[in-house]
Amino acid sequence: MRTVTAVDVRKHFGQLLDEAASGERIVIERSGQPMAALVPLADLALVDPKERRALRLAALDDLRRIAAHRPLPGDFDAAAALRTQRRERQARIGRVVGG
Repeated sequence: MRTVTAVDVRKHFGQLLDEAASGERIVIERSGQPMAALVPLADLALVDPKERRALRLAALDDLRRIAAHRPLPGDFDAAAALRTQRRERQARIGRVVGG
């Protein structure tokens, strides 16, 4: 993430806009204080609460649709499955870090 001054934005807006469009995130400062950000349009959902909520609700709908086609056994314990996955992941990380 890059930081530029408000003066730089006025002088080079077109260039900064091109950079943001290509994926760069740019923080705009005034008097050394961050004031705003220029972000790619694709990142708008990350900062707009309504968009974030819509994305989360869509993800839940996807999960419900998948679950309807692939139901879990009645005795499935989700908490136990998560604990097992966490232990396995930590063991793999330990092997990588501990070498």
